[in-house]
Formats: sequence, C-alpha cells, structure tokens
Amino acid sequence: MLYIFENIDLLEDSFAESIKRLLSYERITKIQRLKSPQSKNASTVVYLLLRLALQDMYSINETVEFNFLDKGKPVLRDYPDIHFNLSHSYNLSACAIADAPVGVDVQKIKKISDKAARRVLTDEEFIKLTASDTPEEYFTEIWAIKESFLKRSGQGIATELRDVSAESIKEIITFRAENYFCSVCGPFIQEIQIKHIRREDFEQLGNR
Repeated sequence: MLYIFENIDLLEDSFAESIKRLLSYERITKIQRLKSPQSKNASTVVYLLLRLALQDMYSINETVEFNFLDKGKPVLRDYPDIHFNLSHSYNLSACAIADAPVGVDVQKIKKISDKAARRVLTDEEFIKLTASDTPEEYFTEIWAIKESFLKRSGQGIATELRDVSAESIKEIITFRAENYFCSVCGPFIQEIQIKHIRREDFEQLGNR
C-alpha cells in the first residue's frame, strides 16, 4: 500500500508543533533540528503517514521507534517483519508499507544541471536525456526509479546512481503526481494500492 499526502505548503507553519503528541521522541528531536516550517511539516507528515498505514493494515495505534541497518535504512524497532519506506520532496510525502522489503522515492520535476545528470545517469541514459523532448521529466523519473530501488535494498548512498541502469530494474511502478514522479519498488508491485490522505485524517488519528 502507498500512502500519499500532497500540498504540504497549505499546512500552517505551526502544524508540526500542534500535532507532536502523535510523534515519537525520536521524530520530534529530528524535526527540531530542521530550520524551515515546510521541512518540519514534511518530516511530520511522512511519519504520520506511517502511523496511519500501520493502523489501517496492522491495527497498530501507537508511536513507533526506528532501528537503522548498517547503511542507514530505517526499520521498525518493535515490528521487524513489517517493511516500510518513506520519502518526501517539497510538497509531496509518501509512505510505502508491505510484508516484504519496499522502497519509495519522490522527486520534484525541476531544471537539471549537467553535473546532476552525469551523477545520476549511465552513459546510455545521458544520451537518451540529450535526445529527449522532455529532459526534466525523463531525468526525474529515472532518478526516482533508481532511488526507490536502492532504498528497497538498503544500499542507499553506498551505490553510485550512475552505476545502476534503470532499465534493469524490474519490480517497479512509477507514476506522476502533478510536478512530481513517485516510484515504488517491491515484489508486490502489480497489486499496489494508492491511498490519498487529507489533513483531516491526521486529526482523526489522534482521536482513535
């Protein structure tokens, strides 16, 4: 299942503070280190998406803490058999949750530099980029695919993106949401369902 929240910019600056009763101490500490209200809200929202997912799918209604694997991938401290992954970019947050390893990545479509393209793309992909009529969209989709694949495996920054061919990644689904691409990687991909979350859903979470 994939949980999505859009329009983080419409949340009030005090949102993270107003709803922190639903957050773990670990998440509150992380949010306090962030500078901008939008960054604080994005980090809050993505954690709340996880809480909603755990409640909907596993009837778990509690704040949850993380452990971290060797390369930094978070896992649920008290529920190691439940797999999840989180991502947020600017205005969009996403949480993927499953009974098998899963990766999710959200990327906003924006102007790209040659340096960024060469860091992310293989030589063959770079050639396709230069020939594309929509290079920003092509680049963003490829980037999201690779990130979700590496997040699923837990390799993270240990692997250079340009060393991975997006074409070789099979268990993947990618869709566009306004100015974003979202990619989910996992063995269950043909059965994935998407649930769009509203602000009201977070308020109800606190009352359940």
